[in-house]
Amino acid sequence: MAQTLLYQYGPNYQEPPRPERDERREMIYRDPTPVYVGFWRRVLACFIDALLLTVVDWVLPLPDFSQRLLDLLYFVILPATAWQGTVGKLAVGAKIVDANGDRISVLRSLCRYFAQILSALVLFIGYIMIAFSAEKRGLHDWICDTFVINRNSELYP
Repeated sequence: MAQTLLYQYGPNYQEPPRPERDERREMIYRDPTPVYVGFWRRVLACFIDALLLTVVDWVLPLPDFSQRLLDLLYFVILPATAWQGTVGKLAVGAKIVDANGDRISVLRSLCRYFAQILSALVLFIGYIMIAFSAEKRGLHDWICDTFVINRNSELYP
């Protein structure tokens, strides 16, 4: 019997890892309930962004088209970078993620930017949805399948 075990497993035998056990062990340490950023913190982030862009407009008086282009680049490029949000979102400790908890792409960020116009179109109902949604998502978040969560929080599907 001992010779069979020595022949079958050998002195250098290593047992292959069990993937289901490793996944289960990781799930123990993950945060299953991410902290979503609510309405008032997002309003504060929007106020900080508006203040920053107003100061930039005072310092660099650009034509109207250039100012709109700067706004577009600011609200589209920054959420797609490693910052995962604008300066206002960074200041309130929030980040924008997709449904898998990853950084959003530039295309999704562009879609989110134009969906915010739709959120504001009818009496800001798309933004007011944030206050009453369990996941604190506005209409633009639902359209683009994004979440705004705390920076130290993780989102796992």
